[in-house]
Amino acid sequence: MPLNELKALLALGTLLTGALGGLAPLFWARPSSQQGGSRRLVGAGNAFAAGLFLGIGLLHFLPEGSASYASLGVLYPVASVLALGAFLLLLLLEHVLLPDAAHDAAHAHSGEGHSSHHHHPPASHDSATGRQSTSAYILLLALSIHSVLAGTVLGADNDAMGVLMTFLAIAVHKGAAGLALGLALATNASVTRVRAFKLVSLFALMTPLGILVGSLAGAALRSDARLFFDATAAALAAGTFLYIGAFDLVQDEFLRAGRRWTKWVCAVVGAALAAFLAGWL
Repeated sequence: MPLNELKALLALGTLLTGALGGLAPLFWARPSSQQGGSRRLVGAGNAFAAGLFLGIGLLHFLPEGSASYASLGVLYPVASVLALGAFLLLLLLEHVLLPDAAHDAAHAHSGEGHSSHHHHPPASHDSATGRQSTSAYILLLALSIHSVLAGTVLGADNDAMGVLMTFLAIAVHKGAAGLALGLALATNASVTRVRAFKLVSLFALMTPLGILVGSLAGAALRSDARLFFDATAAALAAGTFLYIGAFDLVQDEFLRAGRRWTKWVCAVVGAALAAFLAGWL
């Protein structure tokens, strides 16, 4: 199958994964036992995705970027520097520039409305409802940014096996992230079901949008310029995948007490799968 057709098919796959994960909670009843089971599923999925993201970043994108720069005659470890720069930039955007309230909402554990290790003083019903509504939109924004970045990585990749590896990591995380978003919206009294459907649809479209952007950017270049673009994209992708795996998945999941052994095993399985797939490159 031609690479562009494969990317189009995988873009559809990410769209469906995100939509199904996000819409499912909107049809469920809302007893706490079901929400707890859903959050356990989100936690296990995020841990597995973390292993994939870390493995693919270290075993696929970083070596690919380094090899491409070496083929251009660049001896300095540019790929590693760019990966580090991407990591630190995302760290700045998400953990330094965000206000505390927005940070807590964007990094709640496994789909919870707020971080369990933060304690807030009692507030009125109106102010609590307003914070709940704001939290849902901040969560949507954070997840959408990651979806676009991950999609751009997939779209820019020029290797079929690398594209498939990236899709696997994105699909697992997209489903778990969609489920977390759907839970946040389904339990938010200030968001109507129609609005929730629209927000989930917007989230589902973000990864295909990123794939389109990455594909168009790569197709516009030729020869050495294309090789330089591929090297730079792979290096930045490595930093992005390491950041998502370490900060947005491992940190958010393992700071929460309970089921840590299960999550660790899921992360190891994800990393092992990435290592196994790396042998096919």
